[in-house]
Amino acid sequence: MGRSAMSTRPPAAPPSALVSLRAWLGGALSSLRAWLGGAPLSSRAHLVLGLVLPMMLVATNAYRVASFTIDDAYISFRYARNFAEGHGLVYNLGERVEGYTNFLWTVLLGVFAALGARPEMTAKVLGVVCACAALVPLYRIAKRLAPLGWAPCLATWLFASSFLQTGYAVFGLESPLFVLLVLLGTDRFLVEEHDDAEVFPWSGPLFALAALTRPEAPLFLLLLYVWHPDRPFSRRSLLRLATFALPVIAHLAFRRAYYGGFFPNTLTAKTGNLEQQWNGGVDYLRRYVVHAGPALWLGIAAVAIAFVRKRREGLAIASIALTFGLYVVLVGGDWMPYYRFLAPAEPFAFLLVDAAARTIAERRERAAAVAIALFMVLVAFTRVGSLRQAQRDILDKDKAFWDDAAGRTAAWLSGHDKPGPVAIADIGYVGYATNFPIVDMLGLLAPEIARLPGGYTNKTGAGYAAAIFARAPRYAVIISSSVDCKNPTVPSSRVLHGHPKFRAEFAVAETIRLRGGGAWCIYEKKSGAETRPAPR
Repeated sequence: MGRSAMSTRPPAAPPSALVSLRAWLGGALSSLRAWLGGAPLSSRAHLVLGLVLPMMLVATNAYRVASFTIDDAYISFRYARNFAEGHGLVYNLGERVEGYTNFLWTVLLGVFAALGARPEMTAKVLGVVCACAALVPLYRIAKRLAPLGWAPCLATWLFASSFLQTGYAVFGLESPLFVLLVLLGTDRFLVEEHDDAEVFPWSGPLFALAALTRPEAPLFLLLLYVWHPDRPFSRRSLLRLATFALPVIAHLAFRRAYYGGFFPNTLTAKTGNLEQQWNGGVDYLRRYVVHAGPALWLGIAAVAIAFVRKRREGLAIASIALTFGLYVVLVGGDWMPYYRFLAPAEPFAFLLVDAAARTIAERRERAAAVAIALFMVLVAFTRVGSLRQAQRDILDKDKAFWDDAAGRTAAWLSGHDKPGPVAIADIGYVGYATNFPIVDMLGLLAPEIARLPGGYTNKTGAGYAAAIFARAPRYAVIISSSVDCKNPTVPSSRVLHGHPKFRAEFAVAETIRLRGGGAWCIYEKKSGAETRPAPR
């Protein structure tokens, strides 16, 4: 065959993969041009932008701080370990005191521990799964409040960029499970009330599970009923209330029979001074608002829109966010970093912001679109900075401190080869790592201390020292601002250290000098010292 014949062959066809890529890019560019021209996003695009990508961000942000576990989580871990080993839901063997407020979470950890899983790892895996899963009902509720059109869902992005949601997903506490359950319950309640009256009211069991996880769950269900009062005694409504109440009543009966009361001991230990709680709670909420940044401002607009349009869903969401914030103020917040107590209210605030932002954007007015775009750029910039700062703080400050203080204290006690009761205020990691009997200086495990007058960490009046000595501690951990152990800082350390019986019968056995200054001073009972109650 000649050269001329060969030159007449048609050119080779491009590979099919290249053709597919070109077609995909062409379609993507066409969709982008249409979107910039005002066309709504497709359902697939909304799912990717509003759900899949935020899930990936949740997992990424959680992974960045996964090496840290909050000290209080180890309390539940020890309950779970004892439960798995057949000792019951107890912290100290033989002492039935409910020193936790997360029954379902603790039992779940115990079940996995019985199967051979370590509670601290189980809590992190379950936490991330729950945090990612919570985006699904959040996305569904956001779509209900403001139908998805030109703008993608923003509530899921606010959730995924929140340290309260992504950090506490791996810190070991029940927060992610509780947030998931209340969002699932809220989503189902709205479906049941508006979409199909014949569906089974799964919101009842979901809120019951939430109530077994945290005691605040009934507040969410109550507020949903307040804004949906049309048929409170309908068959569906009564069935919902029954499926909610029965598990909760069963748990109350268990609590009364097992622990001897209808309320956890932690409630008594953490309350008792309303003025202290109010002042602490107001400051707690103020600092959270600063931390959350300008994103919350749009929530006010969403409340106004809900009132003007008389949208029950919006009013219910707004009432949940505001009422839970007031509840946190009344209980005084808590000591944990970055406002963990507000985690259940935060997604509802994000829903308000999302509804306001997308309602304004969907008006297709150039000035409004530019304003909301600039505002969301500001929100994104501040949230990324706030999140990164929180992640750095938790690793460089909180983790470093607890590894230094509780970690080295537990290591010394475990290696001292003289097991004995330890009087300590920060009972979490030290109690879990040593498995020694714990004398809780703050009263979470000691009803006689929890019932004393005063607010949390300040129940140190008459009878306090006697309650500590009655439990015959071998060791006592005193927190001091100086390495000579002569300057106790917190109230419990000051009162115990200054008591004549303590000075007579205990001596410093080890000083855990902290890198940031001060020390955790481990006192040990002197050989031959008598064990007798302290004078009142």
